Amino acid sequence: MSRAARRRLVLTIGSPLLLLLIWHLVTTQGLVAAIILPPPAGAFAALQDMLVRGYSGVPLITHLGASLARVGVAYVFGAALGTLAGLLRGRSTGFDAVMLVPSEIIRPIPPLGLIPLFILWFGIGELSKILLIGLAVFMVMMVNAQAGTRAAGLDSLRAAQCMGASRWQVFRFVVLPSALPQIMTGLRVAMGTALSILVASELLGGDRGLGFIVLDASSFFRTTYVFAGVILIGLIGLLSDRGLALAARRIVHWEGRR
Repeated sequence: MSRAARRRLVLTIGSPLLLLLIWHLVTTQGLVAAIILPPPAGAFAALQDMLVRGYSGVPLITHLGASLARVGVAYVFGAALGTLAGLLRGRSTGFDAVMLVPSEIIRPIPPLGLIPLFILWFGIGELSKILLIGLAVFMVMMVNAQAGTRAAGLDSLRAAQCMGASRWQVFRFVVLPSALPQIMTGLRVAMGTALSILVASELLGGDRGLGFIVLDASSFFRTTYVFAGVILIGLIGLLSDRGLALAARRIVHWEGRR
């Protein structure tokens, strides 16, 4: 292992350990009330308790499965439709004009502001939760895919056209490779967005999911369980982001080598 790799490994492991140490010192010295910020040991004890006994009479694996199913379905459909819309907006001025005003009106609205409408339109079942997450993912991916599409160099486009490439070939061999780095970045951002919207979406009712655990525990001031739920969501985010980053390095292997 090179010196740079060792240094990166030490920093990667050391930074969370330092945060845990600061968290431990702040709570053990009584600088913050435990009801507001429980000690790390309390949060991990609550996590262990949920692993053994579940939460609210439901096994933790069931809560995990419910949240992952919602996020997974919403992420796949939102990312696919958002990428398609972004590519079309980047290549078609007409489609971009059609989408400009509606998308820019909806995009700044926080998901919490849409919850009453989603309840009214779709009820409090799974559909409203999935659509709320999917809408947020769609917006992120559309913006990133559009920006990536427009990153294709004009010289490259003209060169391909002069060589007799069809519109599909120009898209396949020039536009799409130029857009892929931005699309992969968008996928990572969209996953973080989907997980952050998860808690908000589970405001729509139900008794399953990590968001339910966080919201229910906060209602009864069970702060250790709130932090345990947040830790689980954060770990899912970390693992998914690292997986997407690895996929990006393999798929967009030419990035940074030009």
